[in-house]
Amino acid sequence: MITTTVALADAVRRAREAGAVGVDTEFIWDRSYYPTLGVVQIGYPDGEAELIDAPEIQDWSPLAELMSDPDTVKILHDAQQDLNILYRTCGGLPKNIFDTQRTAGFAGLSSTISLSELLKSLLRVRLDKSETRSDWTARPLSEAQIKYAKEDVIHSVDLMLNIMKKAEQFGRSEWIKDEMQMYEDESLYGEPDPDTEMPRVRGSGSLTRQQRDMLRALGAWRELKARRRNLPRNFVLSDDAVISLVKSPPAKPEDIRPSKGLSERNANRNRSAIWEAIERGRNGELPDLPNNKHNGPQPDDGYEARVDLALAFIKGTCIAAQIDPALIGNRAEITTFILEIDDLCPTRHRILSGWRGQFCGKALRDLLNGEGSVEIDLETKLPKLIG
Repeated sequence: MITTTVALADAVRRAREAGAVGVDTEFIWDRSYYPTLGVVQIGYPDGEAELIDAPEIQDWSPLAELMSDPDTVKILHDAQQDLNILYRTCGGLPKNIFDTQRTAGFAGLSSTISLSELLKSLLRVRLDKSETRSDWTARPLSEAQIKYAKEDVIHSVDLMLNIMKKAEQFGRSEWIKDEMQMYEDESLYGEPDPDTEMPRVRGSGSLTRQQRDMLRALGAWRELKARRRNLPRNFVLSDDAVISLVKSPPAKPEDIRPSKGLSERNANRNRSAIWEAIERGRNGELPDLPNNKHNGPQPDDGYEARVDLALAFIKGTCIAAQIDPALIGNRAEITTFILEIDDLCPTRHRILSGWRGQFCGKALRDLLNGEGSVEIDLETKLPKLIG
């Protein structure tokens, strides 16, 4: 395996000369906040692959150059998690990414299809997935692990070419290029401010406003400490402890005592920080949560019927065109689109921009404005737009 920056730079040079390579990561993620990277794979067009021994690499700058090279296609499957891991490891804002999972949705397949199913469908290749839960940080790697890691990338270029061939037959190659631009958005790779998010805490369904504020403050403190110490959130403060503290908040720091989910050691070590977080929430010192709701009229009695009509139109249009309807948007996005339709500009909602607007977004807007109607095509048995 590649264990030095010099060897890594040589692999990157070869990758850039090839013009397109498969990229994948293998990691473990059980006792840490961030995934622990074990192996990075690079697969070349000639079917060869190289494995990078992540724990041995001190300088990742060559890989950063590859990831940000606009002239070299990096082919990944279900790309976002791998890109997040690589960005945190080596930097280099991703450029020219090809996600074989998402682009499969343009070629008559699901946009959430697994790599093994995609390879089987398009290339008649079967993967052995027995090493999925291996310890990728243990050394030496077994022959089975090495074979597994290489197989994930040696078919990448052929897979991309196959998908693009199908896309070109449908006239959708430009749509795919448009969609892949999403991975060049730098905001995808930053860590959100925990003060601006509602934490996911088991058992937090029925809380008062003040209790929810205390939950947010404790969750924000827990999140930052988990990041700083690279520990799972529940190792810092368990969900049970958070719920106990917000439902029966202490009147003074000394009231923070061992309880369900809060050990004596943890209570003693973090008493001051826990108290400060509770007081911060109790006093309403957190910023308002971002308004993710629509900005248009409030829901009326008929909006759900319009949502169902829109979803039927989208699904019928997509199935007839062999595009995965999930690529257009989920029910929440369609609901927002419908409630804001009178106040939308093309840049406000993605359904009206790019390939989505061309494919069905603008037609959907016209339909919801009373221009046209939906009927069942007697040949395809699918809903379609008329008028």
